[in-house]
Amino acid sequence: MSFKNLKFEIFKDEKTAEAIKHYPYCLRGLVGVGEKKWCLPHKFLTLGEEVYNFEPRPDDTYVITFPRSGTTLTQELIWLVANDMNFDEAGRTSLLDRFPFLDISVIIEDEALEKTPMKNEQKMNDSVKFVQERPSPRFIKSHMPFELLPKVVNSDCKIIYVARNPKDVVVSWYYFQKEIEVVKYNGNFEQFCDGFMNDRTLYSPYWEHVKEGWANRHRPNILFLFYEDLIKDLPGCIRKVGVFFEKNYDDEQITKLVDHLGIKKFRENKMVNFPSGGAKMNTSMFIRKGVVDGWREDFTPEIEIKFNKWVADNMKDTDLIFPC
Repeated sequence: MSFKNLKFEIFKDEKTAEAIKHYPYCLRGLVGVGEKKWCLPHKFLTLGEEVYNFEPRPDDTYVITFPRSGTTLTQELIWLVANDMNFDEAGRTSLLDRFPFLDISVIIEDEALEKTPMKNEQKMNDSVKFVQERPSPRFIKSHMPFELLPKVVNSDCKIIYVARNPKDVVVSWYYFQKEIEVVKYNGNFEQFCDGFMNDRTLYSPYWEHVKEGWANRHRPNILFLFYEDLIKDLPGCIRKVGVFFEKNYDDEQITKLVDHLGIKKFRENKMVNFPSGGAKMNTSMFIRKGVVDGWREDFTPEIEIKFNKWVADNMKDTDLIFPC
């Protein structure tokens, strides 16, 4: 399907009005894109075609996730495994350059972009072109759903999809959006949860996003990972990634990578722990807690009841099960 034939709907319903009133930079509203009505900023109508028609190369590697699903951890892990554990290069070149964010300039509204220290850098204001011009082999991050990356998804390049329990996702996504300068969400957690469950936060609907990745997990060029497994069995996940890239590492090398990816070191690593796109924020919020089941600290009993029903309703038609 061509970009011009995609369905577009400018959201004008009450749940959209309730959601966007908490976003200072969402001045032009939100649009639903494609069959699943992916929730994206109005800017996507004019610039989204660049992402939709992005041309992959055979030796590309993509990490695709719903936001706050362990993306940064996975990027660093993937890059080091695929690049022969080159810790020296990883220590002097930022992840944003080694593993650029394809869709960032399509997602951040122009008014918000002006708030970033990197507003004049191509990786922020024209991220698609920045990625297009990177030398091979390219390592590319995206939060776009599979439906909106048709050329990438239908290619044979390597894709790693990471999923995380929605309860932890919504907590992390809430705190991230409150803190980051280009968003500055000003609602409370319950209001954010409502927007999340109503598919009115960026890149929603969450369930459709994850189910697309899950449905493609058996393809030989796609590796599906759970964030929970990365936290509970990082050495095992490193070995799994090694097999995917046809790399064989000994226990000493794996132990070194596990140490490198540990939450304390990761928070202190300036090459990975930077504000998204250089936007002003408390850096401890970018790499937040790195835990499983942290949602229990923020969910009230009322939110949990409502959220549990939403989860149950959306898991009726899938064999997807999150690790305990």
